[in-house]
Amino acid sequence: MLKTYNAKYVRFEDHIEVIRYGELKTHLSGEEHENKRITGQITEPERKQQLTEQAFRIKRKVKYYLQANQFTLFWTLTFNDQKVNAKNYVYSRKRLQAWLKYQREKFGKFAYLFIPELHPESGRIHFHGVTGGLDPPLTVARYPKSGRRIVKNGVQIFNADNWQSGFSTVSTIQDKNKAATYIAKYVTKELMLLPTAYHQPRYFVSRGLKQPTVSYRKISEEDLEMFKPKFVVGHVTSDTKHFESDISIYQIDISADGELLQNASVETVWKLRNSERGTNMDADK
Repeated sequence: MLKTYNAKYVRFEDHIEVIRYGELKTHLSGEEHENKRITGQITEPERKQQLTEQAFRIKRKVKYYLQANQFTLFWTLTFNDQKVNAKNYVYSRKRLQAWLKYQREKFGKFAYLFIPELHPESGRIHFHGVTGGLDPPLTVARYPKSGRRIVKNGVQIFNADNWQSGFSTVSTIQDKNKAATYIAKYVTKELMLLPTAYHQPRYFVSRGLKQPTVSYRKISEEDLEMFKPKFVVGHVTSDTKHFESDISIYQIDISADGELLQNASVETVWKLRNSERGTNMDADK
């Protein structure tokens, strides 16, 4: 079913993200969207564009998972080449999934989300992830020569005693929005093009994770006049030379009483759209 809209509302428990577009868009149902993407013969440039859009959709979903759930630990898990063939995606992800299964058997049910990263030079796979409700044994990380504690941005770094396939770093999450942005950046087109990752999952989540409620609406200028956007992408018109917004993103808090509020100190970040490359934020269709 087709629906015309100019705003996308993403509702979490404590806030709403509103993405407003400068022009009307048409929303396809999940099945219709999938059929549109996979039917027919496509050229190589079209295939790469599809992979770019797929990477963006995965990034968006990953960020939504992190914002909607209570994760407490941030993990980076790498492999020892003498133990694991880290250049093979299937083998690497099976080792990760076996480890996650063992953790749940040993420590009980916990929430997790992990993203693979493809090292651009070596071609090796390692994983970044977050967990909630997992309290494994951790050792304070120290510099090998000096023995001093490793602290980054005021946060103590730990090593995971239960990761035996290589090397690890673990830290507590200070800001889930920053963690969401950080982990989502590892979803890249290069990872999509990796031969051993063909038709393989590109991220790994535990069952039962919360997701925000997404709705598509047609709104007027007055509907958001009380709020300031946090981020605006736009272009300069060729005739009037005026800036016109293509996408505006609003972050609006929800009070305990259900009232929509916004901090008065919100500042808008403005970005001029690259006319040749466009912006990946357009991939929301």
